[in-house]
Amino acid sequence: MIRFALIAALSAGVAMPVAAQSKKDRFCEELAYASQQLADLRIGGSDETEAMLSVAGQYEEGQVNHLQMMPYLSSFVYGLSDEQLKGDVEGAFAEQCKGFKG
Repeated sequence: MIRFALIAALSAGVAMPVAAQSKKDRFCEELAYASQQLADLRIGGSDETEAMLSVAGQYEEGQVNHLQMMPYLSSFVYGLSDEQLKGDVEGAFAEQCKGFKG
């Protein structure tokens, strides 16, 4: 019986970080998608405020974390050079976000 409890405890300890990582990855991927939308709007000639409001309008009130990130995403995208903007903005953002150890 003690072995079973120990195995269950160890399994839970391993599953928790995996679940947390997948939640973080999902969040990063969603924000990366939004950063690509902002990049596309910037390429299309939208100013920063207009683009930010357009992308933020896709989120519901319950997605507060996403809405709070809009100014940061916007600063990231509108801070890119024209050359960087032509690259894979979504992929670059996702990689940086997933690699963040904060």
